[in-house]
Amino acid sequence: MTAGQPVVSQDRLTALDGLRGAMAYWVLLGHVFGQTGMHWVPVLASPKYAVNGFMLLSGFLMTWHYVKRASKEPWTSWRTWCAFYVRRFLRISPLYYLLLIPTYLLLGKYRIWHGVRAQDPGLFVPLSWQHVLSHITYVYGMLPRYCASLPIPDWSISLEMQFYLAFPFLMLLVLRFGWPVFCILSGLIWYVAGLPGLGLTQAFDQPSLLFLSLIWFAIGMVWAGRYALDHKPHIPSILMGFLLVFFSRDLHDIILVIALGFVLFVGDVPVIGKVAALCRRALSCRLAEFMADASYSVYLVHLLILRPLAYYLLTSTRLTPNQRGIVALALTTTGSYLFAVLLRPVESWGISVGRKLAKTISGSVPIVEPHASISQPAVEQAPA
Repeated sequence: MTAGQPVVSQDRLTALDGLRGAMAYWVLLGHVFGQTGMHWVPVLASPKYAVNGFMLLSGFLMTWHYVKRASKEPWTSWRTWCAFYVRRFLRISPLYYLLLIPTYLLLGKYRIWHGVRAQDPGLFVPLSWQHVLSHITYVYGMLPRYCASLPIPDWSISLEMQFYLAFPFLMLLVLRFGWPVFCILSGLIWYVAGLPGLGLTQAFDQPSLLFLSLIWFAIGMVWAGRYALDHKPHIPSILMGFLLVFFSRDLHDIILVIALGFVLFVGDVPVIGKVAALCRRALSCRLAEFMADASYSVYLVHLLILRPLAYYLLTSTRLTPNQRGIVALALTTTGSYLFAVLLRPVESWGISVGRKLAKTISGSVPIVEPHASISQPAVEQAPA
């Protein structure tokens, strides 16, 4: 790949594979830092930035494929909406539901291993049928009481489901009013939702309500809208995305979005174009592809391994925080990626069933849609 080549190569957004895999590992690394007290690089101890990046990639790739399929799956058709929802539900749910079983069975143990920590009060919400039902139906992310009530970071899974539910409506909004109006409305909704007087940010332990995270999806969506049509960067769309991130007023978020834009869009420019091309090449290697394929499993399973391990290291050893962190990082990394390999058939089954049902619903040959944020490769080739 040369500096002048676009990220899109043979209809595969290969660089996004590496970005997604790297961000999944950033989440793991941040939780290791937080659980063991190891703080080598402060920003890496804040996995929320990686999750924001996941949301951006989700918005980008959902829009990319929605635009690319428009000739076969019109945006205004109910069949398109149903096929989209079926693909999304079956891509997310099989693995998530499977991991809910050990999570609930060991919930009492995880509360002990976790300890009474003020920053995670939701984990100690009493177990009830409402608790379980809210997670089976994915509505827990919209309920302050349940949004962070399990020892896995599944708040963002509910957030993804909310985005999928809203996505066809958002695309119709774009179709009717255009991308500038969409960006203005998204920014205003996100800003108002975060106002202290409204109380949403205080009520939710995590920004699991779509209104509280909307700009990250919106940035990805506006970036992809014209890019999917032209296969080349569209400067006004890129600038609209950059303007949206300034709503956050968080320097780390701004740097993250600039870095993602750099990887996605910088082409044949002296010096920095070569750097961008090298980044894309690194993010498209075999290791990056493996980490991307494993990212959804790693994201969901790593805290199930880390929490008891960190508890043991803290209570039964005399290791320093850095020593605890190194041991926990090595064992959690190994265990998480091993489980990802073992659980891959569950994900593949969901993809296959979703593909077949979507084909039946839409009546067209499906282009396999990715779960961009956490759960699958950036682009999966459609079967012959």
